[in-house]
Amino acid sequence: MDHTDKTTEKRMQKPDQLRQCLVELEASEAKWRVLEEALQESGMRFRSVVESTVDAIISSDAEDRITFWNNGAKNIFGYSEEEVLGKPVTMLMPERYRESHSRGVQRYLATGEPRIMGATAELYGLRKGNIEFPVELSLSTWRTKEKIFFSAIIRDTSDRKQAEKALEQRTLEARQRTEELESLIHMVAHDLKSPVIAVAGLVRLLKTKIDELAPNPKIEQMLKQITSAAESMEKFLKDLLDAMALTHGEPEFTHFRMDEIVEDLVRQHKQATTERGIRILVDVGKSVPPIIADKHRIYQVLDNLLGNAIRHMGEKSDAEIRIQVADGEDCICTSVCDNGIGIPREYQNRIFDRFFRVPGYPGGKTGTGLGLSIVKKIVEVHKGKVWVESEPGKGAKFMFSLPKMPPG
Repeated sequence: MDHTDKTTEKRMQKPDQLRQCLVELEASEAKWRVLEEALQESGMRFRSVVESTVDAIISSDAEDRITFWNNGAKNIFGYSEEEVLGKPVTMLMPERYRESHSRGVQRYLATGEPRIMGATAELYGLRKGNIEFPVELSLSTWRTKEKIFFSAIIRDTSDRKQAEKALEQRTLEARQRTEELESLIHMVAHDLKSPVIAVAGLVRLLKTKIDELAPNPKIEQMLKQITSAAESMEKFLKDLLDAMALTHGEPEFTHFRMDEIVEDLVRQHKQATTERGIRILVDVGKSVPPIIADKHRIYQVLDNLLGNAIRHMGEKSDAEIRIQVADGEDCICTSVCDNGIGIPREYQNRIFDRFFRVPGYPGGKTGTGLGLSIVKKIVEVHKGKVWVESEPGKGAKFMFSLPKMPPG
């Protein structure tokens, strides 16, 4: 093929190449149109979301000039978009913040180290008319090839702050009323305790005199009921005063031995256990070291547990209560175990609740529902644990552990 033929063939191929380029150009143009439409749709969707939020969304450039302003910002700050675009963002903050804000922007531009970027800060904004109001502020930053921009999401917390202030005021008033009521209860309980004890003592004395002069079963029964009611009232007042003292008093830690408390308690309850034919067994290991705790409070714990066991023994011919103290690895473990009526399983997880008494429980009418809650509170103040194991009809075993070292 000579040179002329080759030239002719190249001329014939050019239209085909042009058509191919045109097809590719049209395909590229179609792709760009799709991308442009998608970008516009995404921008519209973003704008719709941004404009619908109640929070202010504001952007500014590296010169600290406002570049974006949504409806939330308009509603919160009171400025229209035309009033703020291109203006310094410092117009939206009180005078006391402006210098530190400018330093923060310059520091970030120089070092790229954010201080509060990504965190939420509670500050004050400046509404149109120089009106300060509380806000929550979250900052972020983003870059283009040419510039750095800052964006802020700002929430007006005026309503929340007012609600918090009102709640704080109501809480303070409620606390004051509670303290006044507690003071009144404490005064009444304290003043009633002595007369109640006196009534119980006088009734016992009267019963002794009647028995000496002319025993009368009916009168004896009435006196027994009066004595029981007086003792119940005395127990209630004691538990009430103990519960209030726990709320306001701090434990006084001292060194003492648990066997001293146990022996004293057994003597204190001797009359009640003898009258009911209850045998008390004590097992305090010789190797049990002295404990560091509030002696008076631990005495209350054991007193309540022992009294609780006595009251709920039931009619047992072989009634028995065992008090055991053992030396654990890092705690002293104490248990009060009886072979009385036991605790129904469905109530065992509520037995330490304040004022809770097992429905239909024998001996429950004479209880206050405070004793075991006081036990739990005292043990927890000492950073210990208290729990119960019981099988109905076979008795209950209350256990508590106290750390060998006082809580720090």
